[in-house]
Amino acid sequence: MLLMTQIAVPAFHDTPVVRAVEQGYHMRLLAFGLGFIAAAAVLSPDGGSIVLPALLALNAFAWPGLARALALRSTDSHAVETRNLLIDSAMGGAWIGLLQFNLLPSVLLTLVLTCDKAIAGGWSLVLRGLIVQAAACVLMLALHGLVFAPQTSMLQILACLPLLIAYPLAIAWRLSRLDAQPQSHAAEGYAPDTRIA
Repeated sequence: MLLMTQIAVPAFHDTPVVRAVEQGYHMRLLAFGLGFIAAAAVLSPDGGSIVLPALLALNAFAWPGLARALALRSTDSHAVETRNLLIDSAMGGAWIGLLQFNLLPSVLLTLVLTCDKAIAGGWSLVLRGLIVQAAACVLMLALHGLVFAPQTSMLQILACLPLLIAYPLAIAWRLSRLDAQPQSHAAEGYAPDTRIA
């Protein structure tokens, strides 16, 4: 995870857009990192192949840094970050299919992915994100096969707790900071960007 924070990005000055991208990066890193723990607890117990856990780890720890780099290198960071949020939903949908609809991790991933869309773009982006997530899930089921195993074990519940606790607290902290600094954004001629994931 620490290696991904070192992905080379252009040397920008500290601007509101760069701050918004950096905040989004930290929220995405938190969500994907803790989501990895929750999902790995579902994929690991059978002692089978390590391919899926390895792909999950690559997704969780490489994607946040790549999304950050893409947004910072773009001339339209807001559009790129919106696209990144939809990619988040696609990844989440694919993993829900691979998790065989294990109830708590699947609901938690959907909730986290919906919250960031609601804050970043309102109900329109929420709807787009849910459509992308469902499509990715259906595609993964077509490729991997449909297995429905919604039971969540106690170990899996415990693995979900860090994301269940930390992510809402991080959202609340992020939004409280935005509310506390409206004058500084207005003085810079910039409307606060509430993108968090």
